[in-house]
Amino acid sequence: MMSDTSRTRTAERLTPERLTPDDDLFVRMEHALRLPVVNQCVWRLDGNVTDAAIAEIAARLRRGRLSRLVHRRRTPGRDRWVHTPAAGRFSLSDRPIAAGEEASWARRCVDAPLDTIRGPSWRLTAARSANGSAVFVSLVASHVVGDGGAVMTAVTEAVADIAFDATDTPPRLRDNLRDTATLLGTAGRAAAAMVTDRRPTTQPRRDSHPETPAATTAVTAGENAPVSAPTTILTIRSDAFRSAASASGGTPNSLFVAIMVGALERTGRIHPGEAIGLSLPMSTRTDNDRRANATTGVTAAIVVDDDRYRDLGAIRTACKSAFRTLVDGPSPAARLGIVAQALGDRAVRRLAANVSAPLCLASNLGELDPRFASLGTGSVGPVAMRSVASTPDLEVLRSMAGGISGWASESGGLVTLCVTSLDPDRVADDQALSKVVADELGRWSLTGSAWGT
Repeated sequence: MMSDTSRTRTAERLTPERLTPDDDLFVRMEHALRLPVVNQCVWRLDGNVTDAAIAEIAARLRRGRLSRLVHRRRTPGRDRWVHTPAAGRFSLSDRPIAAGEEASWARRCVDAPLDTIRGPSWRLTAARSANGSAVFVSLVASHVVGDGGAVMTAVTEAVADIAFDATDTPPRLRDNLRDTATLLGTAGRAAAAMVTDRRPTTQPRRDSHPETPAATTAVTAGENAPVSAPTTILTIRSDAFRSAASASGGTPNSLFVAIMVGALERTGRIHPGEAIGLSLPMSTRTDNDRRANATTGVTAAIVVDDDRYRDLGAIRTACKSAFRTLVDGPSPAARLGIVAQALGDRAVRRLAANVSAPLCLASNLGELDPRFASLGTGSVGPVAMRSVASTPDLEVLRSMAGGISGWASESGGLVTLCVTSLDPDRVADDQALSKVVADELGRWSLTGSAWGT
């Protein structure tokens, strides 16, 4: 039972709560394209934090906004949400984490299966370090049920003991008929707009026949064995990070963008003198926003040259120009998502043949709310936040033509960088990616510490 001091955020919902086109995109990636995307947060807390405190957070999360599953409808018609505590799983590990094994433990948490239709859609897992000095907590949630903003909101609500209205309105025939008519009308208008829309876009460079650097070996997998995209997590002292940015006339954000561009260049995917499109995600979440996914993005045109190591001004200008391109109404990509929601999985698979992942993405989450960063325990440490895709078929990864994606956050006096690669031909594994990022940090006279140390 919630305490007397609890507050309830409610929104009037007279009809069943349906998935948005953005939510539907990740449903299709999971169930139609077999390329599920999950978000992970990993906390390093003080060893004095009790198991009971973590278990209480888990119990509140099971009553919160992440605890929902997808009830699919026949096409055309939007899927709807079903809120249930059974959507979440919580476990305390009896096996301590040995020194140096923190990142591997976090990877195992990511690889545990999720299913947004049958459940679970999220998992909270905790384990203690072998020397007892730290508690590690991992929250892995399908991107279907929440983007980064939704995950942070859900955790903050759990810490503050703020209830979430999980009441589901039973669907009626007229609701479904009305929803079908609305969806078809919206999809039709979006399709018509796609034909006439001539809005200019910046397209990143794509290689039709990528060359594999001799220093790396393509990842291989056994039959039906899931392969998570290579990832690395590093922490850097906040004061050192800010000093490096200032020394080059930049901000922590422009330095982060430059590091991502440099990491991509080190994989051999891009070369000096080229202009690339760098994706900058932006949250559109508002107060009392119930949406699982509420993120849009802009594309910054970045010229790859060594001048950035001396002067971050060009990158700062490119990012500011990109943010000014935000316009009212859906982008061409958003319109495609609206159309796709009215189609069946088979049609979406055909449509996805021409869709690619970002060549370079930089998502800066900024300084984290201490309530979130401490899980309400008062122990504020570094928090690793990342999105990871997995598939048993490497050709699926290759078909997406993705490059390097990164997430940055600041807490406990540390900047935490999480970087992932969707290019299996250039980045073989976690170790190869770690070297790429470490070498790029070295160009900025920065040293990253392995996660957990």
